[in-house]
Amino acid sequence: MNSVRNALAVVCLLGCLTVAPIPAAAQAPHPVVRHVTTRSASRPATHPATAPATQPVKTDTLEACQAALMKGQYDAAAKGFDKLRSNQSMRVSAAIGMARALAWQGQYPKAIETLDAAAKDATERIDWHVLAAEILSETGQYDKALDRARSALALDVRHAPAILLHGLLLETLGKKKEALAAYQTMDAVVSTDAYRKDAPTLVALGNILDRYAILAGRRASEQAGNILHNYFQDAYQKVDEKYWPANIAAGMLLLNKHRGAEAAQEFQLALKANPNAADAFVGLGAIVLGQWQFEACMAQVAKALKVNPAHTQALLLKATCLMQWRKFDQVMGALDELLKVNPNHLEALSLAAAFHVRMRHEDKAKPFIERVKKVNAGYAGLPETIGDWLSAGHQYKEAEGYFQEAMKLAPELAGPVADLAKLYLQTGQEDKAREFLDKAHSLDDFRADIVNYIKLLKEMETFQVLETEHFIIKVANNEDRVLLDQVGEYAEKMHKEVCADFNHVPPVKTMVEIFPTHPQFSVRITGRGWIGTIGAATGTVIVLVAPNKERSQFGTFNWATVLRHEYTHTVTLSATNNNIPRWFTEACAVWQQPDRRDYNAVRKLVTATRMGQLYPIKELDWGFIRPSRGGGQQLAYAQAEWMMEYIIQAKGYKAILRMLEGFRDGHNQEKVLYDALAMSEAELDKRFREWANGQILEWGYDNEKVLTPPEAEKLIKDKPKEAASHAARAVAMYFARNTSEAEKSARKALDLDERNVQALSVLANLYLAKRQYDDALKYARNIEQIDPTSRTAPRVMAECHLARRNWVAAIAALERLKVRRPLDPFSYERLASLYTQMGQIEKALPNLMELHRRSMKDPQYARRIGDLYRSLDKDDLALEYYQQVAFINPYDSSVYEAIASIHRNARRYKPALQAIQKVCVLEEKSADAWAKMAMMQYLAAKDAKDDALLAKARESAQKSVELDPKGQGKQILQHIQQTPASGAGRS
Repeated sequence: MNSVRNALAVVCLLGCLTVAPIPAAAQAPHPVVRHVTTRSASRPATHPATAPATQPVKTDTLEACQAALMKGQYDAAAKGFDKLRSNQSMRVSAAIGMARALAWQGQYPKAIETLDAAAKDATERIDWHVLAAEILSETGQYDKALDRARSALALDVRHAPAILLHGLLLETLGKKKEALAAYQTMDAVVSTDAYRKDAPTLVALGNILDRYAILAGRRASEQAGNILHNYFQDAYQKVDEKYWPANIAAGMLLLNKHRGAEAAQEFQLALKANPNAADAFVGLGAIVLGQWQFEACMAQVAKALKVNPAHTQALLLKATCLMQWRKFDQVMGALDELLKVNPNHLEALSLAAAFHVRMRHEDKAKPFIERVKKVNAGYAGLPETIGDWLSAGHQYKEAEGYFQEAMKLAPELAGPVADLAKLYLQTGQEDKAREFLDKAHSLDDFRADIVNYIKLLKEMETFQVLETEHFIIKVANNEDRVLLDQVGEYAEKMHKEVCADFNHVPPVKTMVEIFPTHPQFSVRITGRGWIGTIGAATGTVIVLVAPNKERSQFGTFNWATVLRHEYTHTVTLSATNNNIPRWFTEACAVWQQPDRRDYNAVRKLVTATRMGQLYPIKELDWGFIRPSRGGGQQLAYAQAEWMMEYIIQAKGYKAILRMLEGFRDGHNQEKVLYDALAMSEAELDKRFREWANGQILEWGYDNEKVLTPPEAEKLIKDKPKEAASHAARAVAMYFARNTSEAEKSARKALDLDERNVQALSVLANLYLAKRQYDDALKYARNIEQIDPTSRTAPRVMAECHLARRNWVAAIAALERLKVRRPLDPFSYERLASLYTQMGQIEKALPNLMELHRRSMKDPQYARRIGDLYRSLDKDDLALEYYQQVAFINPYDSSVYEAIASIHRNARRYKPALQAIQKVCVLEEKSADAWAKMAMMQYLAAKDAKDDALLAKARESAQKSVELDPKGQGKQILQHIQQTPASGAGRS
């Protein structure tokens, strides 16, 4: 979430810049502060803890202890500093170093105790006051921390880390004007060039400049690059190459600007210098969380907490990850852990409030809201965080109010403005989105997502737009124009059907935007350059990438199927006030698709059922969002629809409508299932699994689990004299591709029982693979005699006969296989090919139709069907399938020519002209295309007696002649010119 990203960046600010080498005067390193700010910027950080050194560490001097500290050897550093405290001349410096080492391990009370023990001798030490302020801030004692920061500045008003700490604490407490004045005192620091030679001062000044620019409303581009290159990166490139806190500061700045790849490089550099830099782990975790890599995020959190178990930003990231992961039962546990460290942590309190608001427990949110306001009544992060999570749950109207409140509280911040702009993009209010993106850009023109959105909206100004009764359709002004009227016509037809099925009509028009390239599509959805899908619905907006294989790595796809799928999301989200589980809206969407369950989905469902790997209903959402195993997302889509199919069979279709009503009324899934189906989640899981086992038997598959080789070995050991044991081992070895052992076990099984079908099936398949067709056929025939319902026997027979070109026998076997395993495409593919070759078109067509219905992503079957129907003079049926070709590959001009020809022959000139117009769009520089357009316009003009259309025919013919003076266009033009005007009436 943006608000959490900002919090993480801000928290890791000051601590990254206040660690300095101990000078000759034995001054201890400048400390770390944790501060809460109200803007996308940085914030001080708690630092890392300890990893044991691989070899003894020298810590007999302050310099040696400091070196150990900076390398992440915190235990050794703390012990070394502790020993040096007995030396009166080093006592204060050693206490400061020890306190820092303890703090970076999360031992804050002990760190404060160590500082207090040196208080009598430390009143004149700036670094002692600064470190005390940082630790007090980290534990939420902001007023005391502010006093310490002011004491530090009383000693030296030009101490940059103290200036930054002072300003950040004032911001935390809501005193922005005072903070701005505090940051302005940096002028005294930069009045000489001395700061250019000190890495901690450079990093502190870079952050002061960032905070000042934000509060003063300066454009980010005026400072962001300067801060990154001339302060943070100069600190470790020109002043001290080992000064890893500068890498952390640079990484957090980049992270906050949505430049994750560059930020990751900085964090990795920090870890190279200090393997225990906990802030770097937090930064890396925030990056992968933005990519929905929850396990990777939690791994980075674990690394940070191993270093510092009380690292507040690591705990905040953990809570955010759990919430985004929808592990809601664990969110408050992580936040409670954080609030024990700092009970006044504004981001944690805000996230707790947002959590309860999102769960519709406003009464539980109220105490957290009050705690935030007690610390900072004007903290914009509170409404922004609540708005973020409501928006993530598609509760856009509520979220809008919170973002507007955040903007009022912090008009200097780009974050809430950008959040509101993105909300308007998601709800199709693009004019408003453009207005607020421009405003966000004026505040922060260095943020990649803002820049990307503005660029995209500028490109969209050239899009062509078609508005129908229920849709607003936008496509690029290139060859994608062929989609415009097709999408409009299909969308209105689809609208009637989908809305009737779910008994709901969305109250506003749905916007459909089709982008020419996948990067543009991805930016429209996320603000970034890539997202791994081809279509998405945010509610009232549907976004697709054009199905052009030359412009998208996803190639062609059936845009009509995808559009219907996404529109079902729009309808079901609207019907439930955006309160529908992901699995259920996906179930409805897949169920609405015109294509049937394809073979890949069938195999996944069969395997999952056999292996006991179907998702429990409570976990099904995560199969879509973040599957835990390969192929898990495809299984989730297939299972969701399958589960809907079961519900309809078991309870009737009205149960689906009752479920939608229950979610609309705000009930949770458990109650909805009980009210609509009279089943608990557990009972639904149980009954669905039972039904699924029966289904795969009907599909022609065994529902028994295939054993692994070790399981098979155990079965042999337990039951060595049973044929079934050896047959099971044969199957296990066959699937493990150990053919010799598979054959050995199969023969052993047949020695015990010559009629064992499993063993015979293994041998039939093994001999088929060896191309020993006589033996394969022998075993297949034995199987057929023993089990007339076998799927193996006809498959093996068919492949043997096909290999021997025995077409009649192959067809007989394939027809049996089609009946016994109706969802396997093998029989349909081979039969379609054989019947076509034999000229038996009427028999080929049903097989091609089945293949098309189960694979509406490849135009080959629809094209073959269309051509075959045309050869049978069944043009209307051919037309239906040519349209299906255009759904999959709308850039195939030949299909529009075929459509135009059919309409022309039937004297339907209007649709014929529409089809030829698409040819001209796709082949704009083709003389032949314009010649065909001219002829079609001429014929239509003569038929309608339309002089205006005849003039257009003349223009098209002239264009054809311009492109090719010797082409067909010349003759057509002459013919048109010879047609007297009186031959046509007025249009």
